Amino acid sequence: MNTRVLSTRNVRLAAAASAVAMLALTACGSDGGSKDSAPAAKDGSGAPAASGPKVVEATNGKITVPADVKRIVSISYATGALLDLGVQPVGTSTIDDNNPMELLPSQTEAAKKIEPIGSGIEINIEKVASLKPDLIVVEGATAFDWGVKKLEGIAPTLYFGIDKPVDLLNAQEKIATAVGKDAEFKKLKSDYDAKAAKIKTDYAAKLNTVRWSIASSYGGGEFLVDTSSSWVGRVLSDAGATFSQASTDPAEHEVTYSTEKLDVLADADIILVPRTAATGEVPQDTKDLDKQPSWKNLKAVQANRVLPITYATTDRYGTSIDVLNQIETILKGL
Repeated sequence: MNTRVLSTRNVRLAAAASAVAMLALTACGSDGGSKDSAPAAKDGSGAPAASGPKVVEATNGKITVPADVKRIVSISYATGALLDLGVQPVGTSTIDDNNPMELLPSQTEAAKKIEPIGSGIEINIEKVASLKPDLIVVEGATAFDWGVKKLEGIAPTLYFGIDKPVDLLNAQEKIATAVGKDAEFKKLKSDYDAKAAKIKTDYAAKLNTVRWSIASSYGGGEFLVDTSSSWVGRVLSDAGATFSQASTDPAEHEVTYSTEKLDVLADADIILVPRTAATGEVPQDTKDLDKQPSWKNLKAVQANRVLPITYATTDRYGTSIDVLNQIETILKGL
């Protein structure tokens, strides 16, 4: 899954921009968290009537969002953020055919009904215009040109530039305000906070003695270690986890190493590896780490504690709740 934040290899969000092939949105994943999503509005748009225009501050400035928004086009991660809130866009882009949107199981059927408008930054502007949107919402890495000026010529456009994982959560809150779903967002956040606090209390002893890390690879003789400020790292932190040394420093959300340096994971008791939501499989490049002799010597590997995690790029509260559920399941089994 090549969607990091700042580079084509090291940043999961950024690689989303180069994809052009996939024009259908499908995904599946583990259960949990999906029950918290609000139902779509009866008119089919999912967006509620608003009391009046509102001004929302986005990366592209202070944008006036009209009242009674009903037709929304979402680009990149904005689709999952909206579906979490019970809002179904009329049009959506996808990420790429190797990394479809990581939607919750309850969202996949709704997603199939959304009109595709392109993949990555390759957006079909004419198709967007033909959908006659009231609002366009973009969540994407700042390293790429999302064609915001062209989109602004069609409808009011909220562009949320993403530089680090937490930016996605902050964007979801502003998106909720824009579409009149503040209450739904507050419930998602409240449910997440309550679940994290419960895990932190119920499993305090294990959380204090077990060291966690998150690792993946895209081949090329390199692998990545996510830190406590990464997508899953943030969720682990909120649940009170203790990190391995390589994952402790939050200055960068991930660090790239040569596979000759796999021993940086030596103190990890648990190594989480990403599992693609659409297939339920760990990508082959990550699986191939087990071909390295030094991988086989790792404590977590020898203890059979290299464990898959779905929604490794957890970009919103819906999937973050699901990640908490997966962490709790792991803790129960220790």
